[in-house]
Amino acid sequence: MFNKRPWRAYAVPCFISITAIAFGGFVGIASRGDPGDPPTVHAAAGTTQIYTQDAGAAPGASPTVSPTPKPLAPRLELRRPQAPPEAPPAPPTAVPRDVPPTPVPPAPTSLFETNQLIVYYGTPLAPGLGVLGTMSPQDLAQRLKEHARLYDDLNGDRKAVPTLDLIYGIVQSEPTGNGLYLSYLPDDRVEEYLRLAEEHGLQVILDLQIGRSTVAAEIAKIERFLLNPRVHVAIDPEYAVGPNGYPIHTSGVISGHDINGAQLYLQELTEKHNLPPKMLIVHQFMDGTIIEGEVTADLPNVDVVLNMDAFGDYPEKVKKYRHYMARPYAERRSFNIFLKQDRPVGTEQDVLALDPMPDMVMYQ
Repeated sequence: MFNKRPWRAYAVPCFISITAIAFGGFVGIASRGDPGDPPTVHAAAGTTQIYTQDAGAAPGASPTVSPTPKPLAPRLELRRPQAPPEAPPAPPTAVPRDVPPTPVPPAPTSLFETNQLIVYYGTPLAPGLGVLGTMSPQDLAQRLKEHARLYDDLNGDRKAVPTLDLIYGIVQSEPTGNGLYLSYLPDDRVEEYLRLAEEHGLQVILDLQIGRSTVAAEIAKIERFLLNPRVHVAIDPEYAVGPNGYPIHTSGVISGHDINGAQLYLQELTEKHNLPPKMLIVHQFMDGTIIEGEVTADLPNVDVVLNMDAFGDYPEKVKKYRHYMARPYAERRSFNIFLKQDRPVGTEQDVLALDPMPDMVMYQ
């Protein structure tokens, strides 16, 4: 075990010992005979001998032999061990000048972040079901955009986005060949309105009335259209009559679990195909048409919009709107204007004065 003496305490004895060994090798061993005799020097092998005459020596005396010592060994120094030098950093990888950096796609955002949607509802097959079917597609697009600009001038910082709500699955009072009491808008008519939307920068909602089918089955039927980034979906619980019900005669109903299933379907669709968030609009004006609403989840990339679609006395409509917008599944809020059935028909200023302000205004 070493004691804690300073290193210099060991260095000095080592230096003296090493020096003595060095000189011993150079000069050999000197011995003296009788007093007065000159010392006899035995030179070490390989040394250079220098002959000198002492000043007090008698004339003719033999000169003294003095070997020339070799240079002393270098002094030993104790130094702390040094870490090996660090490797130089790798040079940066050169990027060719003609290769632009890969752009990072922006995170998808909801249409409702900065916008209010102005919607015209209906079908080209039946003008009595809404304003959409009362005019030609081009006239419809122009009228809708003008109406959206009117809201845009009144609603502050929010933009007004013109939107079509096209009834895709329409319930029938008589049995249909598919057994669902449903007929469907032909694909070529859907494509016609999708082209119109592309031309005029419109959003499109495909509305499903369910009949004897299920929410999940009906949404799956429009997946090919939902792959279009501007297409969304609406469901109408009033007409979801179950496997044994009769549309118009039987009161329809869906549950919060049905809403969650629809949300999950849309969420997976957006993630799989890198689509922007989808809207899921749910119509309601009677309490019993949506049950277990408290289980409704808030899933990413899906905006659940509750559309209060009662018609008639305007003050009564306002009360119902406030009543339903407090429901847990009213993530976004929509107010429905019936141009022929409301008394009076609410103006744009009336609608924007609602509390809470609607995220969507639907005209029927």
